Amino acid sequence: MQVSNSLAIQLSRFARGEGRLPELVQWVIWIFASALLSWAVYLFNFKAAVGIPFILVASVVGFSLLWRTDIGLYLMLLLAFTISVFNRLVENIPMGIAMDAIIGVMLCGLFYRAQFNRSWSIFNTPITLAVLLWAGMNIIEFLNPLAPSRTAWFYVVRPAVEYLMLFFIAYQTLDKPTKLFRFLYCLIAFSVVSALWGIWQATFGYFEWEYNYVVRHDLVHLVFNYGRWRAIGSIGSPSQFGIIMAFMCTCCLSMAFAATGFWKKIILWLASGITGLAMIYSGTRSAFVIVPIFFLVWVVLSKNPKMYLLLFIGSIGMTILIITPSNNYHIQRIQSTFQPSADASYQTRAKNRSMILPWIVKHPIGGGLGSTGIWGQRFSPGTFLANFPPDSGLIRVAVELGWVGLFFFLYLYYRIIIHGSLALLKMKNPDYKAIVAGIIGGVVALLVVEWGQEVVGVFPMSILFWLLLAILFRVVHFDQTESKKS
Repeated sequence: MQVSNSLAIQLSRFARGEGRLPELVQWVIWIFASALLSWAVYLFNFKAAVGIPFILVASVVGFSLLWRTDIGLYLMLLLAFTISVFNRLVENIPMGIAMDAIIGVMLCGLFYRAQFNRSWSIFNTPITLAVLLWAGMNIIEFLNPLAPSRTAWFYVVRPAVEYLMLFFIAYQTLDKPTKLFRFLYCLIAFSVVSALWGIWQATFGYFEWEYNYVVRHDLVHLVFNYGRWRAIGSIGSPSQFGIIMAFMCTCCLSMAFAATGFWKKIILWLASGITGLAMIYSGTRSAFVIVPIFFLVWVVLSKNPKMYLLLFIGSIGMTILIITPSNNYHIQRIQSTFQPSADASYQTRAKNRSMILPWIVKHPIGGGLGSTGIWGQRFSPGTFLANFPPDSGLIRVAVELGWVGLFFFLYLYYRIIIHGSLALLKMKNPDYKAIVAGIIGGVVALLVVEWGQEVVGVFPMSILFWLLLAILFRVVHFDQTESKKS
């Protein structure tokens, strides 16, 4: 009786995510798995010999994600930076389904633990209401009577709602400073590796299999401009690559100023320089906007007179760079960013925005998710919205979800920026302040860039954005907790 009680207690603790399975249960599982594998190999030969172990390993990993959501977060981080590489090497790999499965399993574990412990405090964050309103607006669009395709809604809402759940998963998982800093430095390491890859591409050219992918998918016009190949690193497009590099460059810069250890400073400065150089090689004009906006927000939040002097000097240098004629391709690319009147593509986008504005005003809930852009051309070809190129994150939201949806989208940004900024002004820990300042400055810049192109809704920023927000508000929570204790 004592043995069975002990076994029951161990199983109960395992069901709560504590401890391990009893050894007897482990032996039973492995014996059963070995017998199943032997029987499958006997029946199906080689395919089973390869497939069954893969299924077993995937099942073990998937089951562990119920309790070890940190494993899932690192997997999502890995996929965010490598999924485009897999697509270039072997096409039609269902990586999206794998990501859905990972997030789904982690969510099940999250809700199970919250229900089991009768504690829902992980959802008590400063932006919970804004996140749920935005998610709810996306879900309600299924009932939009103007939506030309419910199938398009399914394809768009799946990542739109599912990926933002990563905010709550990461917020619950990164509940200790050691976990958070380990994850943050892993994110920086992935960014540096991708940046070095991009610098290699811009210096020595793409790998042969990358050239083949670009030509096969008719992407030469996107990555080859004015006789130069744009850097894309391990990301799917030069625009997303450049924006991510700019964001990480500014974040590392903010952290480098606050770092105390010598080697930590060196590493962060190097990371900032490498990602900054990769940003330039990407040739992404939207990325060039992020840096000056970040500096402006960073200086204002710092309330340091010396920083205002640095901003003044930087503004003079930036002005000289913009107005001085140059034959350098990268300098010309930067100059064209701040001279929109001379850019034909900018004029086209401005004309499209003026044309669609009256339509947006008359449709408060928009034309439905997936009614415009690529999804519109695929599921509702020939319609007015399908032929309209949004070319902007804010315009796409306004067209598909109406000005009501745009309000919820901007409200989310409002909560992030205002609450994060007010919390930053009260923070004591310099390392925490540097992280918050870096992310807040980057988020403000992303909001501005959303006017020119879609950012947060495009992979992999659609994943990284929510992970960065979880880091932001966890750091705020850490500082508040430590301040109360002291």
